[in-house]
Amino acid sequence: MNVPDNDYNMFEDVELDECAKYKDIYTLNVIDPRREFKNIKSSLSSTYDNFVIVDGKFKKFCEQEGYPGLQFVELNGSQKYYWFKLENVIAFDPVGRETRFIGYNEKCNGYEEVIGATPAYLKERTLLPDGFFRTDLCFGSYATKGPLYVVGVETKRKIEAAGFKNIDFEKVLDEYP
Repeated sequence: MNVPDNDYNMFEDVELDECAKYKDIYTLNVIDPRREFKNIKSSLSSTYDNFVIVDGKFKKFCEQEGYPGLQFVELNGSQKYYWFKLENVIAFDPVGRETRFIGYNEKCNGYEEVIGATPAYLKERTLLPDGFFRTDLCFGSYATKGPLYVVGVETKRKIEAAGFKNIDFEKVLDEYP
């Protein structure tokens, strides 16, 4: 599931420690308390540093559907927006996908970059149930590494039927080259 950029950076004014560039947004688990979000054009969007942000309409949709494993971390601003955090984790297959791990730091126990996320290869090659999931690996560079967000086929259908726009769904590959 890919969503449009919203022109915000969550880490713009946040001081991170020297090991932050070897971590990902879920491990860091930090948001800028001074950042004020407003006038985001899509119900689902992403900051430049890979935080998925949703509005109240999408939050209500998820609550009505009763999806487990979702957190909505409220953000500052006159309009209600939330960091959409997923607790449902699925295993990504970095060997099958030929994901590259670059710049390992032993002291910080992490990589500067993890490259090669799409198309998504999951270790279990079964249909996902109705719901939202994130990969166990986070991809990108430095502290902005984020997971892939994956939904079940039924969830995709429900999102589209509810009228949410500007969301790209890419097929998770169940057969690898």
